Amino acid sequence: MKYLIAICSFIILTINYCIGQIYKIEGEIKNLKSDSLLILKFKGNNIEGSKIKVFNEKFYYRDSVSEPYFIQILKLRNGTNESEGKLADILVESGKIFIKGTNDKYDSIKVTGSKSDLIMKKYLQEDKKLSIQWDSLKEVYDSFVEKGDTINRKKTGQLLNNITLKQRVPLLKYYVQKYNNEIVGALIPNFCTLKDVLKKEDYLEMYNSLSDEIRATKYGQSVYERTK
Repeated sequence: MKYLIAICSFIILTINYCIGQIYKIEGEIKNLKSDSLLILKFKGNNIEGSKIKVFNEKFYYRDSVSEPYFIQILKLRNGTNESEGKLADILVESGKIFIKGTNDKYDSIKVTGSKSDLIMKKYLQEDKKLSIQWDSLKEVYDSFVEKGDTINRKKTGQLLNNITLKQRVPLLKYYVQKYNNEIVGALIPNFCTLKDVLKKEDYLEMYNSLSDEIRATKYGQSVYERTK
Protein backbone atom coordinates (compact mmCIF):
# COMPACT_ATOMS: atom_id res chain seq x y z
CA MET A 1 0.00 0.00 0.00
CA LYS A 2 2.78 2.42 0.92
CA TYR A 3 4.56 1.51 -2.32
CA LEU A 4 1.40 2.26 -4.34
CA ILE A 5 0.99 5.62 -2.59
CA ALA A 6 4.61 6.48 -3.35
CA ILE A 7 4.11 5.69 -7.05
CA CYS A 8 0.92 7.77 -7.21
CA SER A 9 2.66 10.69 -5.50
CA PHE A 10 5.51 10.56 -8.02
CA ILE A 11 3.05 10.51 -10.93
CA ILE A 12 1.12 13.48 -9.55
CA LEU A 13 4.31 15.50 -9.06
CA THR A 14 5.45 14.69 -12.56
CA ILE A 15 2.09 15.63 -14.07
CA ASN A 16 2.29 19.03 -12.39
CA TYR A 17 5.39 19.81 -14.44
CA CYS A 18 4.24 18.15 -17.66
CA ILE A 19 1.00 20.04 -18.18
CA GLY A 20 1.66 22.51 -20.96
CA GLN A 21 1.70 26.16 -19.97
CA ILE A 22 2.17 29.29 -22.05
CA TYR A 23 4.91 31.90 -22.20
CA LYS A 24 4.45 35.17 -24.03
CA ILE A 25 7.29 37.34 -25.30
CA GLU A 26 6.86 41.06 -25.91
CA GLY A 27 9.85 42.79 -27.45
CA GLU A 28 10.63 46.43 -28.18
CA ILE A 29 14.09 47.11 -29.64
CA LYS A 30 15.11 50.60 -30.72
CA ASN A 31 16.57 50.91 -34.22
CA LEU A 32 15.63 47.33 -35.07
CA LYS A 33 15.66 47.30 -38.88
CA SER A 34 14.94 43.61 -39.41
CA ASP A 35 11.43 42.83 -40.60
CA SER A 36 11.63 39.27 -39.24
CA LEU A 37 13.24 37.30 -36.43
CA LEU A 38 14.08 33.63 -36.06
CA ILE A 39 13.45 31.99 -32.68
CA LEU A 40 15.48 28.84 -32.08
CA LYS A 41 14.09 26.64 -29.30
CA PHE A 42 16.48 24.17 -27.66
CA LYS A 43 14.28 21.40 -26.29
CA GLY A 44 16.44 18.55 -25.07
CA ASN A 45 18.29 17.13 -28.07
CA ASN A 46 15.94 18.85 -30.52
CA ILE A 47 16.11 22.33 -32.02
CA GLU A 48 12.92 23.91 -33.32
CA GLY A 49 12.62 27.17 -35.23
CA SER A 50 9.89 29.77 -35.60
CA LYS A 51 9.96 32.85 -37.80
CA ILE A 52 8.08 35.92 -36.55
CA LYS A 53 7.41 39.39 -37.93
CA VAL A 54 8.62 42.73 -36.57
CA PHE A 55 6.32 45.76 -36.69
CA ASN A 56 7.59 49.23 -35.79
CA GLU A 57 10.52 47.81 -33.79
CA LYS A 58 8.16 45.56 -31.80
CA PHE A 59 7.51 41.83 -31.90
CA TYR A 60 5.36 39.28 -30.11
CA TYR A 61 5.58 35.54 -29.67
CA ARG A 62 3.91 32.83 -27.61
CA ASP A 63 4.42 29.11 -27.21
CA SER A 64 3.79 26.27 -24.79
CA VAL A 65 6.31 25.19 -22.14
CA SER A 66 6.14 22.33 -19.62
CA GLU A 67 9.62 22.91 -18.18
CA PRO A 68 12.00 25.85 -18.85
CA TYR A 69 14.17 25.67 -21.96
CA PHE A 70 16.58 27.96 -23.78
CA ILE A 71 15.71 30.02 -26.82
CA GLN A 72 17.90 32.17 -29.03
CA ILE A 73 16.47 35.07 -31.01
CA LEU A 74 18.26 35.89 -34.26
CA LYS A 75 17.80 38.91 -36.50
CA LEU A 76 17.12 38.07 -40.15
CA ARG A 77 18.24 40.05 -43.17
CA ASN A 78 15.16 41.68 -44.68
CA GLY A 79 13.39 39.50 -47.21
CA THR A 80 15.59 36.47 -46.49
CA ASN A 81 16.15 33.68 -43.99
CA GLU A 82 19.79 34.72 -43.48
CA SER A 83 20.85 35.60 -39.96
CA GLU A 84 22.60 38.90 -39.36
CA GLY A 85 23.27 38.59 -35.64
CA LYS A 86 21.92 37.47 -32.31
CA LEU A 87 19.41 39.56 -30.43
CA ALA A 88 19.02 37.63 -27.16
CA ASP A 89 19.43 34.35 -25.29
CA ILE A 90 16.62 33.54 -22.87
CA LEU A 91 15.68 30.75 -20.51
CA VAL A 92 11.91 30.78 -20.96
CA GLU A 93 9.24 29.68 -18.50
CA SER A 94 5.49 30.23 -18.26
CA GLY A 95 4.35 33.84 -17.97
CA LYS A 96 5.04 37.15 -19.72
CA ILE A 97 8.62 37.89 -20.76
CA PHE A 98 9.69 41.36 -21.83
CA ILE A 99 12.70 42.25 -23.98
CA LYS A 100 13.88 45.85 -24.32
CA GLY A 101 17.05 47.51 -25.54
CA THR A 102 18.83 48.96 -28.56
CA ASN A 103 19.76 47.12 -31.73
CA ASP A 104 23.50 46.39 -32.25
CA LYS A 105 24.13 46.96 -28.53
CA TYR A 106 23.88 43.43 -27.14
CA ASP A 107 24.70 44.50 -23.59
CA SER A 108 21.76 46.92 -23.63
CA ILE A 109 19.24 44.13 -24.13
CA LYS A 110 17.32 43.55 -20.89
CA VAL A 111 15.10 40.54 -20.27
CA THR A 112 12.52 40.55 -17.49
CA GLY A 113 9.67 38.23 -16.51
CA SER A 114 11.57 34.94 -16.31
CA LYS A 115 12.89 34.28 -12.81
CA SER A 116 14.73 31.17 -14.00
CA ASP A 117 16.54 33.20 -16.66
CA LEU A 118 17.58 35.79 -14.07
CA ILE A 119 18.91 33.16 -11.64
CA MET A 120 20.71 31.18 -14.34
CA LYS A 121 22.45 34.27 -15.74
CA LYS A 122 23.44 35.41 -12.26
CA TYR A 123 25.06 32.03 -11.59
CA LEU A 124 26.82 32.04 -14.96
CA GLN A 125 28.19 35.55 -14.34
CA GLU A 126 29.62 34.56 -10.96
CA ASP A 127 31.09 31.37 -12.38
CA LYS A 128 32.57 33.28 -15.33
CA LYS A 129 34.52 35.55 -12.96
CA LEU A 130 36.13 32.49 -11.39
CA SER A 131 36.79 30.99 -14.82
CA ILE A 132 38.60 34.17 -15.90
CA GLN A 133 40.78 33.95 -12.79
CA TRP A 134 41.52 30.32 -13.63
CA ASP A 135 42.42 31.16 -17.25
CA SER A 136 44.82 33.93 -16.18
CA LEU A 137 46.49 31.67 -13.63
CA LYS A 138 46.73 28.87 -16.21
CA GLU A 139 48.93 31.14 -18.35
CA VAL A 140 51.25 31.56 -15.39
CA TYR A 141 51.21 27.80 -14.84
CA ASP A 142 52.12 27.17 -18.49
CA SER A 143 55.03 29.60 -18.25
CA PHE A 144 56.44 27.64 -15.29
CA VAL A 145 56.04 24.41 -17.26
CA GLU A 146 57.92 25.94 -20.18
CA LYS A 147 60.73 27.10 -17.87
CA GLY A 148 60.90 23.75 -16.13
CA ASP A 149 60.17 25.42 -12.77
CA THR A 150 58.75 22.42 -10.92
CA ILE A 151 58.30 24.08 -7.53
CA ASN A 152 56.26 27.04 -8.79
CA ARG A 153 54.43 24.81 -11.25
CA LYS A 154 53.14 22.65 -8.39
CA LYS A 155 52.20 25.67 -6.29
CA THR A 156 50.31 27.25 -9.17
CA GLY A 157 48.67 23.92 -10.01
CA GLN A 158 47.33 23.75 -6.47
CA LEU A 159 45.89 27.25 -6.83
CA LEU A 160 44.19 26.19 -10.06
CA ASN A 161 42.65 23.19 -8.31
CA ASN A 162 41.49 25.42 -5.45
CA ILE A 163 39.62 27.72 -7.84
CA THR A 164 37.84 24.75 -9.40
CA LEU A 165 37.22 22.50 -6.40
CA LYS A 166 36.96 25.01 -3.56
CA GLN A 167 35.22 27.88 -5.34
CA ARG A 168 33.47 26.89 -8.57
CA VAL A 169 32.04 23.55 -7.40
CA PRO A 170 30.82 24.99 -4.05
CA LEU A 171 29.26 27.91 -5.96
CA LEU A 172 27.31 25.46 -8.10
CA LYS A 173 26.12 23.49 -5.07
CA TYR A 174 25.17 26.72 -3.30
CA TYR A 175 22.80 27.68 -6.13
CA VAL A 176 21.29 24.21 -6.26
CA GLN A 177 20.67 24.26 -2.51
CA LYS A 178 19.36 27.83 -2.51
CA TYR A 179 16.84 27.11 -5.27
CA ASN A 180 16.19 23.47 -4.35
CA ASN A 181 12.42 23.98 -4.50
CA GLU A 182 12.46 25.61 -7.95
CA ILE A 183 13.02 24.01 -11.34
CA VAL A 184 16.09 26.18 -11.99
CA GLY A 185 17.80 24.43 -9.06
CA ALA A 186 17.80 21.21 -11.07
CA LEU A 187 18.43 22.95 -14.37
CA ILE A 188 21.74 24.61 -13.41
CA PRO A 189 23.71 21.34 -12.91
CA ASN A 190 22.57 20.23 -16.37
CA PHE A 191 24.00 23.32 -18.07
CA CYS A 192 27.05 24.16 -15.97
CA THR A 193 30.57 23.92 -17.46
CA LEU A 194 31.93 21.66 -14.72
CA LYS A 195 30.78 18.30 -16.07
CA ASP A 196 34.37 17.10 -16.60
CA VAL A 197 35.16 17.86 -12.95
CA LEU A 198 32.05 16.76 -11.09
CA LYS A 199 31.95 13.25 -9.64
CA LYS A 200 28.98 10.97 -9.09
CA GLU A 201 29.08 11.92 -5.42
CA ASP A 202 28.72 15.60 -6.33
CA TYR A 203 25.63 14.90 -8.43
CA LEU A 204 24.16 12.74 -5.67
CA GLU A 205 24.67 15.53 -3.15
CA MET A 206 22.93 18.00 -5.44
CA TYR A 207 20.12 15.58 -6.24
CA ASN A 208 19.51 14.89 -2.55
CA SER A 209 19.33 18.63 -1.84
CA LEU A 210 16.42 19.04 -4.29
CA SER A 211 12.84 18.88 -3.07
CA ASP A 212 10.75 15.81 -3.93
CA GLU A 213 8.74 17.82 -6.44
CA ILE A 214 11.83 19.05 -8.31
CA ARG A 215 13.46 15.60 -8.24
CA ALA A 216 10.47 14.31 -10.21
CA THR A 217 11.03 16.75 -13.09
CA LYS A 218 12.95 15.97 -16.27
CA TYR A 219 15.90 18.08 -15.11
CA GLY A 220 15.82 16.49 -11.65
CA GLN A 221 15.90 13.00 -13.16
CA SER A 222 18.75 14.07 -15.44
CA VAL A 223 20.79 15.01 -12.35
CA TYR A 224 19.95 11.63 -10.85
CA GLU A 225 21.13 9.78 -13.98
CA ARG A 226 24.59 11.31 -13.48
CA THR A 227 24.85 9.65 -10.06
CA LYS A 228 24.98 6.18 -11.61
